[in-house]
Amino acid sequence: MKVYDLNTSFAFGKYEGKSLDEVFRTDPAYVQQCMINVEDFAIDERAIQKLFEKYPDTDFSDESIDANLEKLDVLDSGRDDIFIGEEGYDLEDYEDVVDPLEKEDNFEDIEDDDFFESTSSEDDWDDDDDFR
Repeated sequence: MKVYDLNTSFAFGKYEGKSLDEVFRTDPAYVQQCMINVEDFAIDERAIQKLFEKYPDTDFSDESIDANLEKLDVLDSGRDDIFIGEEGYDLEDYEDVVDPLEKEDNFEDIEDDDFFESTSSEDDWDDDDDFR
């Protein structure tokens, strides 16, 4: 799945090499058809918002918005920490990335002191202080 932002270039079709912004400006219907019919094509929600703002006279069909949101929801249920850059991202590039939460680490050997570094000493505390 490739998620497009405004500067991401099309890697397929009659507008191959053109950015999403360029294609939308000249042929918004094509972009909407891609949102509906191209399985590996989705537009980042921020990019859609920018398109709404930049081209207020162009409307997205409900079908294209719904199709795009469904694709993004599928992605959100996976990893949400993958950078969306100028060239978008391709999940196939990240198949070998291991989610740190899925690792089977043994945390019993880790001491609290390994996580927390004290910046104060006992001398810094005044026994007369009331913290209520």
